[in-house]
Amino acid sequence: MEQYKGIVKTRTPERKIMLVVVTGIILFLSYQMRNYLYMIMAVVMMTAVFYTKEHIVDKKGVHIVYNFFGIKIPYTWTWDVITIVRPDYTKAKPNVLLEIAKDVTIRGFVFKKSEVQDVMDFIKRMNPNIQVEDFTEEEAARAEEERKAKMAYAMQRKKAEKKQKNKKK
Repeated sequence: MEQYKGIVKTRTPERKIMLVVVTGIILFLSYQMRNYLYMIMAVVMMTAVFYTKEHIVDKKGVHIVYNFFGIKIPYTWTWDVITIVRPDYTKAKPNVLLEIAKDVTIRGFVFKKSEVQDVMDFIKRMNPNIQVEDFTEEEAARAEEERKAKMAYAMQRKKAEKKQKNKKK
């Protein structure tokens, strides 16, 4: 079965230990001061250590699988509800952020540069009606340069017009 797993940030063991220690201190201090609201917040923060998620693209659709205390909670978009897919080569460098949209909702899946084209081809095969903007990194960089040049030109024109108005006064 063809399946692609996205890259998801995970906490290092040091950070997990630090989170448990800090929330334990907050829990203890809030108990000493009889501040029950902070106790509840500390317990909720402590549970974050046991939370993970996965991004998966397969034949059924795109999935975000949340894992909390060993309980897997899948959140799936099937291929018939996805409307557009486009890569973003700048936000997740050196990897590529693949933005997958359903109506007005967008989910970002991070993949290795070597995998992105395969994932986009796979998505095209799964549903040819999905709009896949499969431009390359070079094309994206060129479009970004053109956009910046247009913005710079517009700013220069605006300054020149403002200067002329000030001269007339």
